[in-house]
Amino acid sequence: MQINDSRYAATIGFFDGVHCGHRYLLEQLRVVASARGLKTMAVTFREHPRQTLHNDYQPQLLTTLEERIDLLKASHVDEVKILDFTEEFAKMTSREFMTDILHKTLGVDCLLIGYDHHFGSDTENGFDHYLAVGQEVGIEVELAKPFYCGTDNISSSFIRRLLAEGDVECAELLLHRHYCLCGTVVEGHKVGRSMGFPTANLRPNDSRKVIPQDGAYAVDVIWKEKTYRGVLNIGRRPTLANGNDRSIEVFILDFNADIYGEILQVEFLKRLRGEKRFDSLEELKKQIVEDAAVAREVKRFIY
Repeated sequence: MQINDSRYAATIGFFDGVHCGHRYLLEQLRVVASARGLKTMAVTFREHPRQTLHNDYQPQLLTTLEERIDLLKASHVDEVKILDFTEEFAKMTSREFMTDILHKTLGVDCLLIGYDHHFGSDTENGFDHYLAVGQEVGIEVELAKPFYCGTDNISSSFIRRLLAEGDVECAELLLHRHYCLCGTVVEGHKVGRSMGFPTANLRPNDSRKVIPQDGAYAVDVIWKEKTYRGVLNIGRRPTLANGNDRSIEVFILDFNADIYGEILQVEFLKRLRGEKRFDSLEELKKQIVEDAAVAREVKRFIY
């Protein structure tokens, strides 16, 4: 690992979603750094630490690594440092991590600790221990203020639960942006095309991304830097006897192009309804028309 010449105020976390709580922490970091004449650094991990600690752990993520880095940089952090949480790394104590990685290698002179954050193999230790170690090695340690939305403490896990319930609008408020999925357009059953509503079947580019609850959603579809309104359906298409196969397909309004193999970004605006079995294809077609009309009127909030 290359040794930094600059000196930093840093904070540590996985930062999945880079939600409002994370942004509040990073705002505090900028204030702390400015008062000490330091640059800011967010220290994060390539993979979720629990994947190393528990081999059977399958993460459900709000952001890919690339999305996470972009969002952290957009939060006006001077440097984002990605660490590999290996088995060897997992054995480091908090003292070793603070001394050898943070202070000597990364150039951290001030460490802002999230109010509920712990690190190091000595999991029984917390802020008071970090404070004492910091005084020994030359790192000023500060405790961050928590971020609350009403009486709730905001966390990535809470936002994942919202998405699992289909509440993309509340998730949007806490993420301070629309939740999005990126996927490749793949061959489907082409039933929608035969009904007059051609859909793009999406295969998510990262299988670990959270998929919202089954149902129909108003979405914005971004392709080649242009944005189109659409109706996206997640589910098993019970009207078409699709079995247990879960599909993600989007009907893009006012659109006619061959996009097989293309990558689309879909941003969730509003849940329109749950998945429903219709008695006939005519009833399904009528519902799609109604969904499209509602989706056209959904307002997009600009952050």
